[in-house]
Amino acid sequence: MNLTSSSSYVMDDYFYQPLLLSILAVALLQVVKLVLTRPGSPRFPPGPWELPVIGGMHHLVNVLPHRALRDLARVHGPLMMLRLGQTPMVVVSSKETARAVLKTHDTNFATRPKLLAGEIVGYEWVDILFAPSGDYWRKLRQLCAAEILSPKRVLSFRHIREDEVRLRVEEIRAAAGVNAPVNLSVMFHSITNSIVSRAAFGKKRPNAAEFLSATKAVVSLSSGFNIPDLFPTWTKALARLSGMTRSLRDIHKTVDTILQEIIDERKAVRDEKIRNGASPRTSTRTSSTCSSGCRRRAGSGSNSPTASSRPSYWSVDMFAGGTGTSGSAMEWAMSELMRNQRVMKKLQGQIREAFQGKTTITEDHLQASNLRYLKLVIKEALRLHPPAPMLVPRESIEACEVDGYTIPAKSRVVVNAWAIGRDPRYWDRADEFVPERFEDGAVDFTGGSYEFLPFGSGRRMCPGFNYGLASMELALAGLLFHFDWSLPEGVQEVDMDEAPGLGVRRRSPLILCATPYVPPPTTTTITA
Repeated sequence: MNLTSSSSYVMDDYFYQPLLLSILAVALLQVVKLVLTRPGSPRFPPGPWELPVIGGMHHLVNVLPHRALRDLARVHGPLMMLRLGQTPMVVVSSKETARAVLKTHDTNFATRPKLLAGEIVGYEWVDILFAPSGDYWRKLRQLCAAEILSPKRVLSFRHIREDEVRLRVEEIRAAAGVNAPVNLSVMFHSITNSIVSRAAFGKKRPNAAEFLSATKAVVSLSSGFNIPDLFPTWTKALARLSGMTRSLRDIHKTVDTILQEIIDERKAVRDEKIRNGASPRTSTRTSSTCSSGCRRRAGSGSNSPTASSRPSYWSVDMFAGGTGTSGSAMEWAMSELMRNQRVMKKLQGQIREAFQGKTTITEDHLQASNLRYLKLVIKEALRLHPPAPMLVPRESIEACEVDGYTIPAKSRVVVNAWAIGRDPRYWDRADEFVPERFEDGAVDFTGGSYEFLPFGSGRRMCPGFNYGLASMELALAGLLFHFDWSLPEGVQEVDMDEAPGLGVRRRSPLILCATPYVPPPTTTTITA
């Protein structure tokens, strides 16, 4: 009896002691919380648990960042903060918080973090993408809009777009007859690369592939998620140890050498014209843009580049923004059409009816036909697959309050446009491809609809979206008009897996079979 009683006491000790410790721990945490949240102390956005030194970096290892951050936001809220290394990062994941950041507090969030790629390749952050907010950046954006991205300038390049699409159509026809396999991933990126190359350089150059490879590498090293960029105190040392500095310097050398070669050629042509007494006229946007930029930037203030700077940043931005993103958008649009045959047949029927009897499609034809459903399809593709799923990172200039929380100064801010575009609070059947949802025209991508942000909004909105959309419309219309598309033999469905990286391209190339379209014979009525 005594033995049993003794055992009972021991059991009670094992039960009550941990319980008592747990109660004390919870009470202590509540006291700490009350102290930290006493009146006057900042109330920061909630976030996931963190580790010493690395902070919350472990949450983003071997995952797709836009998906992982969407899942974390479901737990911690649409305004979430986590520390990545030494860098506080605020994640915006709702229409309401996006409006607060991109509109209400746009001025405070209109600058960019000083990433290492912008320092080395962008001549100490003087390009339009990385330049800090201020007078210099505003003048640079105005100049870029006037010289390169204005509607008039975009229209002036239409013959290049038409020529490149026509060439690809001819290549597919020449490859084989019925069910010819076509790597559309390669083709779409080839189209956009050639269009930008010809528009920027006046012609296709033998070293264009090298230049494009360099700009692609710049994009991957400009995400803000690279380890050296997350530890500002140790950026230089970590970049040297990781090889990031060497990679960026190699890219800088490649880009600078190629562009200087082009500029020298244009100057030589110009000088020759002057010697012959002719009126010098620039034949490419590179030469005119560079000369205008050099003239205007002379007195732009402390942020302006030095006199010895090359104008590489113009073309790096143009290629980075106008090639990979446009090509990827076309890939995803065609992928969704193949998965949704109802939409494919509806769109293809409208295109073929509008251009019946035509042997090729031009932008004049597109404008005259006003293929509204094509525009809806492109909008829906951009909703599900925005070119930059988390937009380009911003940085808070000063501490400010958003949605009742304090955002510290120098916080890195990302807007998860991918998550907002698939949020069932704003979209019925949010994960389905339904272009008709845009029929009323209430939601557009011009930056005023914060549930739909494929190109961002506010001062830092992508200035070149019209440039990319023009190529996308013409390419899709041309390929859908001239060919019927099917999956290769043995393939049952389109693989929609995403590749790692912030650009979110397809993991596997989109390979489809093309069958040239033969219009039905026109029927004639014979009267007696």
